[in-house]
Amino acid sequence: MTPKPIAHVKASPITLAADATSEDAFVTIIGACLRHAEANRPAVLDGQTEGVHQMRVAFRRLRSGLKIFRPLIPREVSAALVEDIRWLNGFLGPARDWDVFVEEGMAPILAHFPRKRGLALFRTRAETIRQTHHRTLREALADPHYRQLTRALAAWLDNRAWREKLDDKRRERLAQPAVDFATSLLGRDHRRVEKQGEAFAELSAVERHRLRIRIKELRYALDFFASLYPASTVKAYLGALARLQDSLGIMNDIAVARRLLDEARLRTVAAARQVIEGWYGCRLDVQEHAFHDLWRGFMACERPWKD
Repeated sequence: MTPKPIAHVKASPITLAADATSEDAFVTIIGACLRHAEANRPAVLDGQTEGVHQMRVAFRRLRSGLKIFRPLIPREVSAALVEDIRWLNGFLGPARDWDVFVEEGMAPILAHFPRKRGLALFRTRAETIRQTHHRTLREALADPHYRQLTRALAAWLDNRAWREKLDDKRRERLAQPAVDFATSLLGRDHRRVEKQGEAFAELSAVERHRLRIRIKELRYALDFFASLYPASTVKAYLGALARLQDSLGIMNDIAVARRLLDEARLRTVAAARQVIEGWYGCRLDVQEHAFHDLWRGFMACERPWKD
């Protein structure tokens, strides 16, 4: 029998029962994120860039899930697990950043300037750095620390170990309907995004990065609780959020690119660096103009959690 080819795995939709408690939702959401991450381990070990992407997304969603539920399960209860995830992200992040830079950043620049020898030479250097990060990521996944991380998290969920450190009031709140918790959470997060986004033109690069994080967190939150709300409005709202996130992501790419160019020790006076930064600067200008239309589209969306 021909072995099944190794392939990356995208996150599966999360389905919560209409009468699910907040604790039930927590277990379902964090468990789904962990399975998503583990499902992509073979693709990462196989050197597949999309496997790296999906595993990074899975652990980002997992951390976001832990953060979302902090009003019910406080930070100190999951602190050790978060530190372990941060350790792994120290390998996933650089590998993914270099994948994006080489495949989505450098490729169109080289296609536009095929005769610039400095760019071609730097592309070779960038690929070497990228492969080094992939190798250290694979080594991290082979490290016992990773296996301990996933087993500890799975056991923590199975045993609902957080209960031991919660008082009666917090346990009662965990037993309340997930839809009530989600509706309050989503309304609050939407208002935060709205407040920052309305002042977009005045935001600094750091503040725009924070806005992108807030949008991403709101998108994850609604994705987690989507099954509790009307599918059509959820789809439209998530689509608008995704477009905003993508636009802000492109704006953030220039900051990431500069950090990677520094890591590669490409001097600021190098012609290749000037071409790369100029290219990213043009993309930034385009996205700044596009953002306002995307924002209007987002604000026109019906909020799924509203009656």
